[in-house]
Amino acid sequence: METNYGISSPWEKVYWFARMLINSDQYGGIGGDSRRMNALASAIKTAIDQSNDDEHIVMEFLNQKLKNILLEGRKPGTSIYHSLEKLYMDLQDDLITLTDFKILCLTCEKVLVPINSCLGNIPSNDSEFVETYANTFLKKEGAKGLANIINILDDKGLRGSLECERKQLVASFSELRKNIENEMSGADLDSVLTAFCQEFERRVGQKRKGRAGRGVEGATSLIFRHFGIKASQAPEHFTTGLEIDRWVRTKEGWYIGISCKRTLRERWKQAYTTDLNLLNRHKIQALWHVLTYDKDLSDEKLTEIGSHRAVLYLPDDSPKLKKAGNHPGMKEYVRPMSSFIDDLKSLVS
Repeated sequence: METNYGISSPWEKVYWFARMLINSDQYGGIGGDSRRMNALASAIKTAIDQSNDDEHIVMEFLNQKLKNILLEGRKPGTSIYHSLEKLYMDLQDDLITLTDFKILCLTCEKVLVPINSCLGNIPSNDSEFVETYANTFLKKEGAKGLANIINILDDKGLRGSLECERKQLVASFSELRKNIENEMSGADLDSVLTAFCQEFERRVGQKRKGRAGRGVEGATSLIFRHFGIKASQAPEHFTTGLEIDRWVRTKEGWYIGISCKRTLRERWKQAYTTDLNLLNRHKIQALWHVLTYDKDLSDEKLTEIGSHRAVLYLPDDSPKLKKAGNHPGMKEYVRPMSSFIDDLKSLVS
């Protein structure tokens, strides 16, 4: 690990220790195990507080204790054993003094464990915040409310999740500051507090990405449940990278893939496949996309998507929909969103 941090505080190592301990690709991600992090912190504090031995002897004891805790319960020769063994060896470059072990102790107890706890309190799906509201809205508006409900799930769900993240961060940051501000100040305090915030945001950001995908899928599931549409398993052995939230099976035994989102954005080519033989082999009748934003849909994009068995449902007041309705070809695969439920029910009922 790079030791020239460019900041004149040994406590800058808090950030780098946290990154190493949570690195699952290189070091096994043991920092996500709060039990082991607490055990390691407790062992370090006990050894330093209770020992009257020479610092060199205490360091040897701590290094052995560190290795034992990291490798506890791991079978030699396995990939996780090798990863944790590498973590132990690489940590040696920065565990030079007892102060370094104190820094590692704080990293485990005051940074990683609280962040692990925070992540557990942050939802994995934005729709958790708005499902009751969404059901009430759909009950009132029916199919004509689809465009609004997708945006509501996106906006209100995201806001609710971000507010939850903020609540967790503010509370944990406040607790950390109270615990350490009497023990350090200046660059030392700044290094620890910013390390906590930076690692918190990095970890939460990873969860946020996954939550965004699950939120879209959750919107589709909510719409299906509300209108009594039964979802199906994906076609057997169908493993392409198409962005499909849910599948339905028609009365004739064919499949329709459904996705609901604001826009296809730059990944629009993943919305369809040019391999019609692939669709036929898996009995895929069409791929339907319910979109609430049409400004990135050029005529060229609409034509290309529509020519490969995809159907786009746009808000009823969409200028693109109005234009497509006057086109002899486009009107077959660019449809009003208010007809989505009826179109679907006519095929699956």
